[in-house]
Amino acid sequence: MKEKVEEIMTRKVITVKENNTVLNVANVLKENRIAGAPVVNDHGAVVGVVSVSDILKLLDDCHWYTPFFTAMDILHLHSEELQDIKQDIERVSEMIVKDAMSKNPKTIPPDASIDDVAQIMHSTGFNRLPVVDETGNLVGIVARADIIASLYEL
Repeated sequence: MKEKVEEIMTRKVITVKENNTVLNVANVLKENRIAGAPVVNDHGAVVGVVSVSDILKLLDDCHWYTPFFTAMDILHLHSEELQDIKQDIERVSEMIVKDAMSKNPKTIPPDASIDDVAQIMHSTGFNRLPVVDETGNLVGIVARADIIASLYEL
């Protein structure tokens, strides 16, 4: 049975820059079929983590948005409401990821135990944690799905 994070982490990490637009980040997440990514600064240091839910939270202040907004809701809107939605989406799309990400992310070393990481995820609610070496360089990422998959690999 696997015991260390380095045995289950993803090593080819898709990252985004802290000054990327939210639209750019959303495209990166969609193209790579991932729900979140570490955010790095110009020096490559991990400064945050951004997820789909972080992006959706940006819409919370929009008067028309609810998490259960459906195509039927859109069909019943009037043209002026549709214009409001378009403007809100454009505004959010142009924001930079630094304003949407979870800052000061919890990072873990490659030799951390899977049990400890599972406990951190449980207590913090984070779905993914960047893995950094002793010098702070990003060497991987571990997600809840990695931990669950490791339970079935004997």
